[in-house]
Amino acid sequence: MVKTYVMALLMVVASVLGVHAQVSTEPSPLQEDSQDVTIFFHADQGNKGLQGVGPETKVYAHTGVGLSNGGQWVNAPSWGDNSPKYELQYVSTNLWKLYIGDIREYYGITDPAVNVTKLAFVFRSADCKKEGKGEGNTDIFVDVVDAGLQVALESNLPGTLVTPSTAKVTFKVGATKESDITLSINGEVIGEALSAKTLVQEYTFSGPGNYEVKAVAKAGDDKAESVEMYCYASDSQQAGYPGGTPKMGPVKNSDGSVTFCLGAPGKSSVILVGEWNGYQVSNEHVMNYTDVDGMRYFWVTVKGLDNDRMYGYYFLVDGSKKVGDPYARLVLDPWNDKYLATDVFPGLPQYPDDKIQNVPLAIYQGSINDYDWKVENFKGVDSSDLIIYELLFRDFTGTEGKALGDGTVRGAIEKIPYLKKLGVNAIELLPIMEFNGNISWGYNPNFYFAPDKAYGTPDDYKEFIDICHQNGMAVILDMVFNQSDGLHPWYQMYQPGENPFYNLDAPHAYSVLNDWNQGYPMVQEQWADVLRYWMTEYKFDGFRFDLVKGLGDNDSYANSGDNATNSYNASRVARMRELQKVVEEINPNAYFINENLAGSKEENEMAATGQLNWANINNAGCQFAMGYSSESDMNRFYAPKDGGRLWGSTVSYLESHDEQRLAYKQNQWGEAEIKGKLEPSMARLGSAAAQMILAPGAHMIWQFSEIGNSQNTKNSDGGNNTDPKIVNWAQFEEAPCKGLYDSYCELIGIRNLNRELFAEDATFEINCGTSSWANGRTLVSKNGSTELYTVVNPNVDNQLTVMVNFDKSDNSFYHILSKSYGSEPSFSASSKTVTVPANCYVVIGSMDVSSVESVSDGIFSGLLRAYSVAGEIMVDSSPSRVVVYGADGRMAGSLEEGERLAVSPGVYVLRAAGDTLKIVVR
Repeated sequence: MVKTYVMALLMVVASVLGVHAQVSTEPSPLQEDSQDVTIFFHADQGNKGLQGVGPETKVYAHTGVGLSNGGQWVNAPSWGDNSPKYELQYVSTNLWKLYIGDIREYYGITDPAVNVTKLAFVFRSADCKKEGKGEGNTDIFVDVVDAGLQVALESNLPGTLVTPSTAKVTFKVGATKESDITLSINGEVIGEALSAKTLVQEYTFSGPGNYEVKAVAKAGDDKAESVEMYCYASDSQQAGYPGGTPKMGPVKNSDGSVTFCLGAPGKSSVILVGEWNGYQVSNEHVMNYTDVDGMRYFWVTVKGLDNDRMYGYYFLVDGSKKVGDPYARLVLDPWNDKYLATDVFPGLPQYPDDKIQNVPLAIYQGSINDYDWKVENFKGVDSSDLIIYELLFRDFTGTEGKALGDGTVRGAIEKIPYLKKLGVNAIELLPIMEFNGNISWGYNPNFYFAPDKAYGTPDDYKEFIDICHQNGMAVILDMVFNQSDGLHPWYQMYQPGENPFYNLDAPHAYSVLNDWNQGYPMVQEQWADVLRYWMTEYKFDGFRFDLVKGLGDNDSYANSGDNATNSYNASRVARMRELQKVVEEINPNAYFINENLAGSKEENEMAATGQLNWANINNAGCQFAMGYSSESDMNRFYAPKDGGRLWGSTVSYLESHDEQRLAYKQNQWGEAEIKGKLEPSMARLGSAAAQMILAPGAHMIWQFSEIGNSQNTKNSDGGNNTDPKIVNWAQFEEAPCKGLYDSYCELIGIRNLNRELFAEDATFEINCGTSSWANGRTLVSKNGSTELYTVVNPNVDNQLTVMVNFDKSDNSFYHILSKSYGSEPSFSASSKTVTVPANCYVVIGSMDVSSVESVSDGIFSGLLRAYSVAGEIMVDSSPSRVVVYGADGRMAGSLEEGERLAVSPGVYVLRAAGDTLKIVVR
């Protein structure tokens, strides 16, 4: 009877003190030798996955222990084990209990050399369809403290913040053995219990201020204490933001102080909580607020921060919700940072689990943007001359032969010479903003201003961009403005359906995660600030915007079906133009690329202001690669042939991260002459590349297309397989794959070294449709007397002779610039024929068309003679002023006969009065 009464009392205490915790325990704190251990699960806390479940439903614990030897979840049962020992008993609404008894016995810990340090829990329904976990769907852990006298201090508050509505607080002090217990606030004893294990005491806080709450337990000569700082916060007060217009995020002031600002419309009070005072909630950091055009901004200024030190911080909103900073420049992840290799981000602070749990922390460091740039003002090629390499750091480098997803920025830096030799003039990075987990494509961002630490440090990213610039390559960043994952602070701050930043239901047809409300002013303010930040602090040269079809106004979609989403949408045109204006403020020459994949009317309106639009030619490329003429029309690589799009307005591609590999389809479903046969497969991939690269306009290469990567990129349902892919640089050593790489180098070289043939005023004809299968495919570019002919044999088994209308009838006027690996094509200018082996291509140009192979240290062409000497180009003789272009097609300078021009090492094209030559500067 006595035991029953005591347990009933403990359940009452548990129900009061556990109101804001997923789990409470009796006794508290727990030790290995604690007896009659009982776990109380509060289903209305944490992720609330079992909230409201009644006694008719069986609830079980999936539970294990953490050990002193580092073991985690040790001796946990198989998932779904419904043994009686794991079944919880229903106590009352949203309160359940699990009887453990003896900890070591319950969990089967028999090794005396190890100690239990934590109990781990996930609660679930019998059918495993519902789970009770911590906030953010995290596992629940309960500390098991060391032997001896220990004391725990708890209250019925969710933290240490006191508000007028919660000024009356119930404290509980628990000791691990009978002790004399005292509880004091600011040195005044408010309660005591003699020879007891528990003290429960109510206290009413009198007003705003900081309060030290101290629990002390004494047993003979033993003494233990626990101290917590409680804050009775004053209300946030209205005050003008320093300097006028609020700037969200941390802003370093001229006197060294830092003003932190959070946009939080509809909120009443925000407190900044930081590492500078041990993460104590303090009345000194209650934030002021400023209202501007219906938007509310909270701000406070902090002094005395070390410019080089990393400080963690978060915001406490309306006394209950803890969130990171939407504008954080770096983020500490409480769940995933622990799994990062130390050499990927040296010096990364550990998450302060002893101070705060389950809240992504923003990091402020005054010197985080103090990178010493070698290239201050990079200018890339014209947008129509872009040859882009789409790159995912995660899988670009890493452990060879493995699919670990351990590629890094530093690994990619080592491969920049490979990319330079390939000839691409821009790198497009898949999203690098702080995303959920450590393994991702990046399309699940949580913090838009913070680079994800899985690939490296902020300085690593900047060094990569800087070195790309030094090698003539622009760097473009993929932006995800249509959706975020669930840890974005603005998603966390509001209840679903009441969140002004997010749509409860996406108005368009292609929503995956949490859909942004594009019409909300602070959402657009965020986007503008994001673009400015990455261009200013990281010197990105432009952006590719993901799923532009999802960036329209909510009311612009008649319904959420495919037809409404795919129809012309003027609000998308207007929105992208406004974003483009922001980009142009920073860099008028920046690249602005839309993944819209909409109709030509909408895309031409976007293109009219210089925007580029993705053009997906993957299906036609796959059909061609497999050896099938049906649906293999590749005329769309040329924008005017793609539904009448404006010249130079598209970025077309054979492969992207969203599409299947051509080589995979070859191996699975190719014609018998292609399937499983490396040499003809690689030849066809080179022929496909020729049809893409030598069509005027911008094009994109997905990483490793140039060596014929054949890994499957799709799941069985056709969706994207975003798992890490096998790192296979060894494929480069296979002769046909290396031959394909050489073809890419040659084809891109032709583009870069002969820009006039791909300019808008050049004459261009493309004949790469399905009807050209039997008689061969051709691309013809001419500008004045300069001629370029590309001939492709689509047939899988027969050599083909193709009619080509050469302007001259003498072979001496022409030379072969590129051809498929191992092939021996031929041409006759007099008979106007080109003979090409099956699956292969050949590129033939007039003698004044430059190719990569024609480079040397000192050459002459006609009346133009020049040399490279000690890092300089010297013109010995020339009929007129010489214009110098880099291998990427950008003008490097000009000079007269007898002058010298200092340049960086590389390949250069010199042109004067119709004469063209190339030299290499070493």
